[in-house]
Amino acid sequence: MMNFEITVNGVAMGEFENWQGESLWQAMSEEIELIVIDPEDEERLAEWQNLPDDDIHTLLEAAKTAGFIDDYEVDEIEDEEE
Repeated sequence: MMNFEITVNGVAMGEFENWQGESLWQAMSEEIELIVIDPEDEERLAEWQNLPDDDIHTLLEAAKTAGFIDDYEVDEIEDEEE
């Protein structure tokens, strides 16, 4: 499996496999200051909760398109066995 080092708005989120969109969403939610959202705006919170999280790339692009994050980086981690 291929792992990726994820950075959102300049903050390292950790390593994720491509299929771990939901885990990345949870990590981003714990770093709520990263996300451009008013905690009092229930409609916007619902949009955040309903972002597609099928995989990390889908989640990150949807979050950026919706304006929840400004930028992100996805760096492939070289497999040490190669």
